[in-house]
Amino acid sequence: MEKIKIVISDCHLSAGLHFESEKNPHEDFFFDDEMIAFFEYFSSGRYADAEVELIINGDYLDFLNVPYRGEFEEVITEQFALYKLECILAGHPRVMTALKRFAALPDKTILYNIGNHDADLFFPKVRERLIRAWDPEGRCPSPKIRVNYETPVIDLDGGVQIHHGNQLEAVHMFNYEKPIITEGLGQPVLNIPWGSFYVLKIVNRFKWERDYVDKVRPVKAMFLWGLLFDTWFTLKFMFLSVFYFMKTRFIYSPQRRSRLTVTAKILQQETTTFLQDLERDARELLERQENVQILIMGHTHHPMYKSYPNGKTYINTGTWTKMINLDLRGIGGSYRLTFALVEYGVDGKAKASLQTWMGEYRPYRTFTG
Repeated sequence: MEKIKIVISDCHLSAGLHFESEKNPHEDFFFDDEMIAFFEYFSSGRYADAEVELIINGDYLDFLNVPYRGEFEEVITEQFALYKLECILAGHPRVMTALKRFAALPDKTILYNIGNHDADLFFPKVRERLIRAWDPEGRCPSPKIRVNYETPVIDLDGGVQIHHGNQLEAVHMFNYEKPIITEGLGQPVLNIPWGSFYVLKIVNRFKWERDYVDKVRPVKAMFLWGLLFDTWFTLKFMFLSVFYFMKTRFIYSPQRRSRLTVTAKILQQETTTFLQDLERDARELLERQENVQILIMGHTHHPMYKSYPNGKTYINTGTWTKMINLDLRGIGGSYRLTFALVEYGVDGKAKASLQTWMGEYRPYRTFTG
């Protein structure tokens, strides 16, 4: 082993356990110590002399969960995005220091792929601030830190391909050709999809009443159970969801863009799919691309390892936040600190596995479902 890639996603670091002088209900990450130990393990001991790249595959930082004076603003300017980034950096200072320490070591680098909760990184000054925060010498551009914002796909050696996964769902899909709106506005505004509006204006509002609303999968099962056992709350949730969808998709505003083709695709996906775990999309991508042998995604918060008869592999890295699963394949609540480990042999071939971080004395074990 001379070269490895470790892939994590969906950790959702927000503004910390306490924010704006009170307990923060919008912070979902509680494993600062475990994550620091994770970075230290893969940069010391048997990995000290190895080439290790940490690939952060989207939604590591959660800009959508940072309020301003208790409110969630849907008009996201570069200055507002910078404010939110500073709140996240201050909310998890020890993790930020650990990332900087990791990048300071020989042959250790960090590659950040944008997801749907950290799209504020499309702004140049936000990317620069993050890169300077993690670069050992505060440089930008940095030889140690890179943010991928040009394309949603990362291709690695050995037939390994990485997507966050949000681009496969119309509700969360960003326009990479035009991520920022500039026409007719006093200052540029982030061109966010319906799913981000939904988090900002619906989910974050209802988290004050039911803190689990963003943790249940599949979401449609939550609505079905809610209609039976929490009827009034669920009806309010559903009514506001439909109202805000109509408002943001069919009423013009210069501060957002709503393409009819995307709206149609959202309606088609949301009415025909009960469980969206991206495995079917992953298989189609693997079949369509002959040179891709290993496909790694995040986004769904559902860890998965699938090896297919044609020798190809799909891995979903899951999440480091609590999830409540109403799917009978894994019903219940749990924390699973999962990550993908990609190892390269001397022949350049890649071998990938899904692992669960266990801590300092038992660093990881093979994920078994």
